[in-house]
Amino acid sequence: MLSTALITSCKKAVPKQTRHIPKDAVFVSMINTKSLQGKLVKEQTTIENILKSVTGSDTSVEKGRKEWEDLKAAGIDLDENFYVAVVQKGGGMSGQGTIVSSALGTLKDGAKLEAYIKKKDPEAEIRKEKEYTYTTVHGDKMVAWGGDLVIVMSYQKSFANAMEYDSATGSYNFKQPVNAENDMKTEMQTYFNLQESESVAAIPEFRDLMQDKADASMWINSSSSMENLPLPLPKLKELFANSFTAAKINFEDGKITFGSKSYYSKQLRDILKQYPGTDANLGLVENYPSDNIDGFAVAAFNPEVINGIVRYLEVGGMVDAYLTRMMGSNFTLQDALKAIKGDFAAIVSDFAMPVKDSAAPMMRNQIPDVQMIVNVPVGDNVQMNKLMDKLVEMQMMVKSGNQYRLGAAMQQTGWQVVVDDKNLLVASSEALLTQYRAKSKKAGINKDVMNDFKGKPGVAYLNIENILNAVPAGKDAEANNVIAKAKETFKDLKAYSESFNGKYMEAHAEIRFKNEKENSLSSLLHFAEAVSRNIKRNDMPPPGMDSMMDGQ
Repeated sequence: MLSTALITSCKKAVPKQTRHIPKDAVFVSMINTKSLQGKLVKEQTTIENILKSVTGSDTSVEKGRKEWEDLKAAGIDLDENFYVAVVQKGGGMSGQGTIVSSALGTLKDGAKLEAYIKKKDPEAEIRKEKEYTYTTVHGDKMVAWGGDLVIVMSYQKSFANAMEYDSATGSYNFKQPVNAENDMKTEMQTYFNLQESESVAAIPEFRDLMQDKADASMWINSSSSMENLPLPLPKLKELFANSFTAAKINFEDGKITFGSKSYYSKQLRDILKQYPGTDANLGLVENYPSDNIDGFAVAAFNPEVINGIVRYLEVGGMVDAYLTRMMGSNFTLQDALKAIKGDFAAIVSDFAMPVKDSAAPMMRNQIPDVQMIVNVPVGDNVQMNKLMDKLVEMQMMVKSGNQYRLGAAMQQTGWQVVVDDKNLLVASSEALLTQYRAKSKKAGINKDVMNDFKGKPGVAYLNIENILNAVPAGKDAEANNVIAKAKETFKDLKAYSESFNGKYMEAHAEIRFKNEKENSLSSLLHFAEAVSRNIKRNDMPPPGMDSMMDGQ
């Protein structure tokens, strides 16, 4: 008994609402309402302007205030966190399953909540069960409350591709929706009576997530998703058992930060330990010949990890047989993987939106100009040459000296593919390819960004400011105002992953804003205000509708 007490006391505390979320929930999110309210309190005028613009009514602001006051008096504790959970019940990819979505909050006063419901819907029927009181809405939604818990549940049965034959008419018709009220009531009963051992609160990784302070957090249960996939690979579910991703989001001054930890099954952890990766080769980006970099992604991995996963799934023989048949001689997945080093880089630059030409086809007006290089360094030349020789045999590539290129017809598109003893390169133009291979110029990338990326196995960067600056002004003044506001608001996005540490793999990302002294949530609201004014203007039809109407 003493040991049990010690274990219980050492257990990390979790919010009480999470004890009513099933352990197999595929998705759970937490919203820190108190923290977000504190950051939004200064932006009341901005929120009211957005509401006014979207609804097109001055009275909507007063109505919004009244609705908020009613909600604050509804007996729900708006200073406590709210949780949203999604449970998938059967069906998998067949479309015949059920999606149960629930929002869970803290109840302060059940009588006030009942009064609020009656005020909004005088016809609502309030019913009582042993553990809770409830009412249903439209047959597929339920609001239930009891003790210090309130749950709003949506029970959606999926009938994708569910057709039935009507012998009387000789036609196929969509199946009629089934009244899910009884099933939903059973589900609600389960949530209120859930044992902690049956809830997400029993998962150590989830408990760890709940200890982190955040404006919002997300929990993704990959193993629950895999359970519903009708795949004839039983070891696939085993490989992804107990696989979770725990992420948190914070709105800070000048940036939105994301942090995640991905946890894997013992089987997958063992494979990752057996085939550790390396750091991303940033040199693949640094020699890109442009000062106008719009974005890039660089990654490094051990190719043998793919072979390890395939062997674990016991499909290696089938894969090897297919490759041998395709190549015309003995050739295995391991041989194919030796052809690459495990590095990858993609760089995009000089993004430009064309000025619209009224005489040009619509699609031509929408296609941006862009320069790009993809680099996959070669590992074993012998194995890479075997693959390329096969493509030559299939007349997809031609060999010249010690390198392979696209055939003349394919080169006319402007895109280039070249494979030599060092790299497999894809380029948007011959000139860019030549300069990149010559390493005659360094890329114009912020040194601080590159320093943050050193020693990481996977990195990505998007220069949002640069891309927005390439969007030309149009004839629509309000649309131009939105673009101008976006240019004032957004700076860039950077993301990177950490090496697998034996237990989990971390990833981090930041969306950075131009105003470093303003909270990012406020910056987003100010941008949303500009967008809402644009939506309101002239009651314009959706994009494309005007041209359709002109053709009538």
